[in-house]
Amino acid sequence: MAIVSKQVSVESDPGPIGAPPGLPTLPGLDALFGAAYGAGYLIGGERLAHRLIEHYGPVMRVPIVGLGTLAVVSDPELVKQVFTAKPDVLLGGEGVGPAAAIYGHESMFVLEEPEHLRRRKLLTPPLHGQALESYGPIIADETRRAMARFPIDRPFRMLRAARGFTLDIIVRVIFGVSDRAEIARLGHPFEELLDLGLTDVAVVRYMLRDIGTMRWWPRLARINRDVVSVVAPLIAQRRRDPELSARQDMLSLLMCARTDTGEAMTDSEIIADLITLMLAGHETSATTLSWMFDELLHRPDALARVRAEAETGATEYTMAVINETMRLRPPVPFTARVTTGHYQLGDYLLEPGTRIVLYIDAVNKNPRTYLEPHRFQPERFLGTRPSTYGWIPFGGGIKRCLGASFSQRELIIATHTLLREGDFTPVHSHEDRPVRRSAVVIPRGGVEIRYRPRHCPPSQ
Repeated sequence: MAIVSKQVSVESDPGPIGAPPGLPTLPGLDALFGAAYGAGYLIGGERLAHRLIEHYGPVMRVPIVGLGTLAVVSDPELVKQVFTAKPDVLLGGEGVGPAAAIYGHESMFVLEEPEHLRRRKLLTPPLHGQALESYGPIIADETRRAMARFPIDRPFRMLRAARGFTLDIIVRVIFGVSDRAEIARLGHPFEELLDLGLTDVAVVRYMLRDIGTMRWWPRLARINRDVVSVVAPLIAQRRRDPELSARQDMLSLLMCARTDTGEAMTDSEIIADLITLMLAGHETSATTLSWMFDELLHRPDALARVRAEAETGATEYTMAVINETMRLRPPVPFTARVTTGHYQLGDYLLEPGTRIVLYIDAVNKNPRTYLEPHRFQPERFLGTRPSTYGWIPFGGGIKRCLGASFSQRELIIATHTLLREGDFTPVHSHEDRPVRRSAVVIPRGGVEIRYRPRHCPPSQ
């Protein structure tokens, strides 16, 4: 397939280039077909999407009500073209517009250039370098606290447990608090917001936003007021703190951040990006950690290798397990860009306003990139970095997830702490199955496991 990385103007002659193949519609009935196909995905999920991709190929056209025409991409070469396109040709913020339903329209995540880049630079220091190193003890501490509450020798769901302690981790990392009551108070409205975002109500409301479903959403409005009510006073308190510049929590670092021209973030910008960091840094980590345990507990040899690294402090194989888990089970199965004009994608010409959906789940399992793409094989990532355009659980280009380094560090420390201090066994002989919840794919059964503290006396 020829890859042409350029915008095609409206006046240009596309020659023999045509629209990509895809699901049919009838003139005048686009909305009806778009509603049917949208409902089909909500019901059929990833299994249906993969079957359609196998039939239609690496670029598939799908009309979806509220989203317009989608060009669903599963070819890594086309992913490269999209990720390297100019930001005024393919809009990244508009591409992930549905996330604005929960993250809010001021979130860095949904902004376009140059505002996105300005805010991204301000958010970078809290997620890298010395600040990132300082979060390690918090991750280990909260993981151990959670283990003290695990039921012993009785089944429980890893996903639920992981959501609990990853929420406590991100609250402590962002707000710099350690009092248990304060952690719970600050985390509660964000947990409610995440729970709302994991329902199909959020998806349907966004798809039907033209009839006012987003403007009138009392539950979301109430939760957002609760978020502001707990965060705004804390910001005001920090502004009066003479030691603010010495603090390492994300909130303080954001408040001290300045652009090259000395511009600081406003309170509303800080709150919007805290919502993004809280939600993105919580659910995806908990989901990936649960999938990792599902894979490892059904593979004793791999489990033994990770446990050995937990004892020695090595990370190479553990990182390979993380990479392979995120290849097979990316928490979010897609990302997108929107065309500003006629745009040539590979062999096809896309209309202005087309939403190019990079189907992460299919890209990560492309057989041209990976032998036995559906097999869990961490060894494929030993001694090599994941493919930039064939492994995209964090997205890519200028919109690549800013919290990728934090997520990977959190997964390593949490996994090593769990395996160093506990023995785990699976409840079921088979691995869990994926199920879509809103825009996230999670283990259907929550990964049921049993736990026993290591070296625990038999009488306990």
